[in-house]
Amino acid sequence: MSSPPIAVTVQNSAQWDLESPDGQTYRIQVSWPMHWKNRMERNDVPAFYIADGNAMFLSATEAACRRATGPHFSGGGLIIAIGYPLDSRVYSPRRNCDLTPPASPCPDGYGGAEKCLDFIQDVVKPFIKTTAFPNATICREALFGHSFGGLFTLYALYSRPSLFNGFVASSPSVEWNNYCIESYENKFRNRKPEPEREFECPSLMIFYGSYEQDPHKWADESPEDFEQRLQFSHSRPMTDNAIALHRRLKESAGLRCVTVKGYQAEDHGTVMACALSRSLTTFFEEWPL
Repeated sequence: MSSPPIAVTVQNSAQWDLESPDGQTYRIQVSWPMHWKNRMERNDVPAFYIADGNAMFLSATEAACRRATGPHFSGGGLIIAIGYPLDSRVYSPRRNCDLTPPASPCPDGYGGAEKCLDFIQDVVKPFIKTTAFPNATICREALFGHSFGGLFTLYALYSRPSLFNGFVASSPSVEWNNYCIESYENKFRNRKPEPEREFECPSLMIFYGSYEQDPHKWADESPEDFEQRLQFSHSRPMTDNAIALHRRLKESAGLRCVTVKGYQAEDHGTVMACALSRSLTTFFEEWPL
């Protein structure tokens, strides 16, 4: 005998739909450590914000929960995923606009990262602190993004470095629109922070997978298809771009620390989970860098 099937639910989680000032609806999904009896009782907790929330909320929540069995677990933190009201897919076309920086020229339907950052700063963060977790004192905050989300994370760092304590750029699409993000990077690197604010500078973690730039041939792939895929991968050289980004930023006076990690035999889709698990563990348990 078996019981009737019931829907699977995620313990210690909730979601809300929030509206931006320009009338766009976003879905905010949050989770908190499994040992909390409720979401009203904790102080001094780190918060980990994630772009493309529909695609990563469950992965991040499970990764954070598994850390409770680890030898260096320090209490965990909040997962805050920023996504869209979707039912049958995990990516929305709206991300093309939300996660790409302003540029001139800029393709139609892109370049709305400034408005998205305004929404996070002026709507999401206050909501988390006053409504979702009114009794929690958030001690530090990080922003994670993958692909276009990684590009968005870099733009957030360059334009609003005080918005988060940590920034995580996983496989950032820095090649988008002829590498236009580098104009913002140059301004950031040339900025002189005040000496007394040196230890308030944020840190940056960069991740990539080796198969993004140098893919392997699939067993059922024709030589012609593999050559086409190889050429595409070489046209957006993720390994070279990530290493060069780290090299340029590691001497920046605007960063406390910058790290880069490549995962062998991981492609653009699979490296996301590696970067997510490693970065939230680092931010929750091994901070500051």
